[in-house]
Amino acid sequence: MLDVRVTAHQPLALGVRPTGTAPVPTQRHIPGSVLRGALAAAWIAEHGLPTKVAAHKRQEFIALFEGDVSFGPLLADGSRVVPLSVLRCKYGRCPEVVDEAFAGPDQGTSCECGPLSSGRGEVEFAPSERRLITQSTHPQIHDESGVAEDGLLFTRRALTHRDANGMEREFHGRVTPGGDLPTDAANWLSRARPLRLGGRRGTSGAVTYTSRPAMPVMPETAQRIALRLTAPAILIDSSGLPLDLADLNALRDALDAELTTLLGGSQVTRVERVWARRERVGGWHAASRLPKPVELAVSAGSVLLLRFDRPPSPEALLTLTGRGIGLRRNEGFGALETATTAWQPAREPQPADTDRATAPDLAETYARRLHRTGHGTWFVDNLRTYVEELDTTAGMRHTGILDRPRMGQLTPDDRDAITRMLLTAPVKVLDRTVGMLNALNRLTDKEDRS
Repeated sequence: MLDVRVTAHQPLALGVRPTGTAPVPTQRHIPGSVLRGALAAAWIAEHGLPTKVAAHKRQEFIALFEGDVSFGPLLADGSRVVPLSVLRCKYGRCPEVVDEAFAGPDQGTSCECGPLSSGRGEVEFAPSERRLITQSTHPQIHDESGVAEDGLLFTRRALTHRDANGMEREFHGRVTPGGDLPTDAANWLSRARPLRLGGRRGTSGAVTYTSRPAMPVMPETAQRIALRLTAPAILIDSSGLPLDLADLNALRDALDAELTTLLGGSQVTRVERVWARRERVGGWHAASRLPKPVELAVSAGSVLLLRFDRPPSPEALLTLTGRGIGLRRNEGFGALETATTAWQPAREPQPADTDRATAPDLAETYARRLHRTGHGTWFVDNLRTYVEELDTTAGMRHTGILDRPRMGQLTPDDRDAITRMLLTAPVKVLDRTVGMLNALNRLTDKEDRS
């Protein structure tokens, strides 16, 4: 399992399914399907179309994007999916929060403003995030002439790429490789790289993708567990038809058949209650340029409250959260989290560590590594230009300087370390790195002359 981090450098136009109205709305998170599509585009740009590459490379593509790899949604720091089982003040004036899945007998369903309203599966940010969405208007371009058409405008909304503190917004999630994923494919999936997400990718959507092995945080377990969907799930019965969520016995049988082996033999004895909405999900298959099948799915934010004959092990629940439930999990569907306690609202994100004692240390580490390569002066000239590009809103992370012929002399360890530096280091750290590296170069030149 990989912990994935995506750092946004430009606004993200993550349009939802068209509704025939304008402006086009945007998601407030990065769906797993969007991440999967961006990684597939990066693989094709690097290796070529799967139909025109060697057989082993074609199998690598199939294993990554058509196999058992599960792409979960990426949520920004300080944001959470609001379950449908949660009741809150409709106007946000009262602090009462009631999770019906774990509500006590003394908890009410109203506040001073009136009855509490239920969550809708929306992605909610911390209160400090007041300006989340930007809106831009563009002319409609004629398909044949390529000229803007008179009187036709297109308005689109996008998620801002900077948080309330002015820092680049970071999204976190998980990607779970299948057990039979080849080593080369797993290594490719774990490498840092720039990506383009969403629509209007000529002027928006620039991000940096990084990953690392997930640190296992064992979830709490009990006989009574709530499954909270963080992405739409496609649930079917034994005949392949969409499950009737009102038939709790049929739902129990279907979930028990899917989860018993996965949870080490713990059986679902009862579905106590369901909070759910339905929606239709589809998609677009870029390789064939054809629409994907439209399925009836259970919406994100839906909650299934299950009772087991015995508590599943924490390791089994961790496996479940990485795998998800239902069909088309490799396309970003079926992601979930387990819970044994009531839901809590999103908290304010912790400020980034900007302590002056640590940032210079990191810059010094980078500077010394660059100096040891023997190309210190060359790196000063090229890194200074790179930092100036990043300091603008249009700047995009890349590793282009490592493609120069001179960089063919780098060791694999140096190349990996410099790649991580270029793609993940804050701009201020890179700026200090250039200054420190320049000082190291001057000191070396002075010692050589003496």
